[in-house]
Amino acid sequence: MLRKRSDKNNGSPAPLKLPVKSKWLWIIIPLLWGGCYSQKKGYQKIRDMRQLERIPQTDVISLIQGEVSIRGMAVSSRENGRRSNATSRNNRAFVKAKYSGTNCFYCYYAKEKRSEDSDGNESWSTVESGTQYVKFFRIKDNTGNVLVSLDSLINEADESPSLGQDYYRRSGDYRWTERRIDIGENVFAFAMVMSKEGNYEINFSEEGSYSPILSDGNAVKSRTGQGGSGVLLTFISLVCFSLGVLFLCFMFSIHRILIFLSILSALNVLILTVMGINMMAADIKDGDERLKRHEGHARLAIINILGKSFEWESVPQSLETIKDEKAKARAIGIRNDYAAAIERNNAILKRFPERHLSKFWKIYERDSIFGPDEIRPNDSTIRNSPMPKWLAIGGGLLALVGGILGTFFGFKKIKTKRYIENVPTSLSQGLAFGPAEIKGSTVLYEGDEHRVIGPLTNEKCLYYRYQITEERGSGKKKKTVIIEDRTEMVPFLCKDEEGYTRVVPFGAEFICELKKTRSSGRRTYYEWHIAENQEIYLLGSAVIEPIAGESLQMADGDNDGFPFLISDRTELETMLKVSRAGLFRVSCGFIGIVTLVLLYFAGTGSYSPSDFILSSLTAPAFLIMSTFILMFNDLIFLRNRVKRAHSNIEVSLQKRSELIPNIESAAKSYLEHEKEVHTRISELRTSIGQKRNFSTEEIDSIMHTETQLTERLFALAEKYPELKGHEMLGNLMEQLRIVENEVALMRQGYNDSVELYKTTSQRLPEVLIAKSFGFRDSNFLRTEMSVRKKPEISFDG
Repeated sequence: MLRKRSDKNNGSPAPLKLPVKSKWLWIIIPLLWGGCYSQKKGYQKIRDMRQLERIPQTDVISLIQGEVSIRGMAVSSRENGRRSNATSRNNRAFVKAKYSGTNCFYCYYAKEKRSEDSDGNESWSTVESGTQYVKFFRIKDNTGNVLVSLDSLINEADESPSLGQDYYRRSGDYRWTERRIDIGENVFAFAMVMSKEGNYEINFSEEGSYSPILSDGNAVKSRTGQGGSGVLLTFISLVCFSLGVLFLCFMFSIHRILIFLSILSALNVLILTVMGINMMAADIKDGDERLKRHEGHARLAIINILGKSFEWESVPQSLETIKDEKAKARAIGIRNDYAAAIERNNAILKRFPERHLSKFWKIYERDSIFGPDEIRPNDSTIRNSPMPKWLAIGGGLLALVGGILGTFFGFKKIKTKRYIENVPTSLSQGLAFGPAEIKGSTVLYEGDEHRVIGPLTNEKCLYYRYQITEERGSGKKKKTVIIEDRTEMVPFLCKDEEGYTRVVPFGAEFICELKKTRSSGRRTYYEWHIAENQEIYLLGSAVIEPIAGESLQMADGDNDGFPFLISDRTELETMLKVSRAGLFRVSCGFIGIVTLVLLYFAGTGSYSPSDFILSSLTAPAFLIMSTFILMFNDLIFLRNRVKRAHSNIEVSLQKRSELIPNIESAAKSYLEHEKEVHTRISELRTSIGQKRNFSTEEIDSIMHTETQLTERLFALAEKYPELKGHEMLGNLMEQLRIVENEVALMRQGYNDSVELYKTTSQRLPEVLIAKSFGFRDSNFLRTEMSVRKKPEISFDG
């Protein structure tokens, strides 16, 4: 990181700290709470998904009490030709869908009306909606059917079936839609199996290790939805944490990006890790308890079939004496379901970091009950449930673009902030060529052509921005459109205690307060400006004033994208404003990069808590990368600044060396007896020759020779009055004076650049980067030079 040097010409006091603004707490606390809440809910979705993936899909014939994952055809509760007491409670066989008239077991209907605002933007509002359903229906597969309590899902669990759209009709400004469970449609249920009156019933409101699901999909699709919801909630959590930490930095006027990223990284890693481990602990313990309950119910059911105790491995042999084929199929199905549950539970315990953490909670893998030659059912393994490719790829691309753009533009702002923080403030008499910073009050030149008039305030300004906006649309479609946005500016002077500095503001970024606003109808008018006698802060490039060439002016120079900034705020306020803009963009980049990693795991179908924890480690990696980039870019900028200053001096020396022989030729008759002049010119020719690049030592030598020579030439102009009337010689001497002043002004800028480069590259940890990437040291220019004022003698003839 660059450090700001003290400047003997800068008598400004140390910057004051801005007061802490406690009002930020009203934003920070809800954001941090929202981040914790969203992450907790996100992990709950992942836990729900893991509960579902632990349980193999079961056939109706193999049902036992406990959690169940089942899929089959929806049929009437009277399908088996008899009505149980449960289904006799005013239960209809089906309902007739409100709009389509289709016989179904469940229907959600909605009628919407179209409206259009004055701009032609379309919106839909619900004018009618509701549900129709039967209390019970049955799920049927090729082994039997089982009663499903739809009433327990809707009224007791307060959930709704997850269904696709089955009906759509539009007429004029109205449209009608339905989502249904039709007769004969395949449905999936994740619920509890209860034994009632000697029959099994699928219930969605009983307590257990499950989250109730009734959908027209399957187990994999449901898990994908749960995992996707977990990723979305984690993304919301990241946004809340990032904004919370950002506003916390605003509250305490923290402007350093490394502090911001350190807090954000530590918070994300801490929250994701602690919550992730807690979720894993609860999930692993819950899974172990569920497996124990599963074994108990399964053992009891098989004992009822065999009429005796048994060992799981010997169940197939024990069933050979059973004549009832249906009972045998049920026992085999129950055993296979329990065996598959063991295999699935073991697969989860083998994952990282579960295989290490489970030992702390004294939970271990169970031995498989399958024989060595026994073929395992397909449901013994957990199928991946990846996020849809289009969503993973599309979301990943958006996250990647957001991460790159946020990081790029954020670091660009942070780079400007670091320049504000580290470039020393100069007074008008101490201004050096190259990047510079000045402060003072504005002074306009005389004459109307050297000022602009504010459109709303009618004040004399050096700069104004005028904007007109218009509100269009209404309701949710309401938007604000910019009708006009223009700026005008003129060159001006910046006055400090030592004098004036000319400022050419074209190409500058202006930071100034809104001075006036006015509304008329749906239009609003705004004006920002900087007026005369207003205190400003300016960061830019000190370049040689092109007319006389005797002084420097502030302008948009060629300095590898060095910023040009004019602000009506103090240096500290300007730095904080730029820093806040940079931190916001960097936080967007941070969110994008972490989200990209999350989407990668989701795209592979891996929703393990370890994936979320590993994603959180992106934060410290981002911090390390950011630190390296900032320091590396600082060294690159400083090295290029030294090289550019060196090149500028080389060009000016070349121009000066080419002028001197012309002066010698024009004043040949006067220089016949000036042996010293001839000697210096000969030395100059020898030292420069055809070379275009020079070392610092060679530049010092050439500058020393040229300085002595030009001093002698100017002395001769005073010694021989006849030279004053020589027009061509006068022009050459004036050009020589201008070029010599260029070198003098550039020399101080070069030495300032070398000093800052040396200081930065020799400091830890920058010195490690400098040595690793071959940043070479630079030397100061030792030859003293000063600006030569235009002589009062005349060469006009």
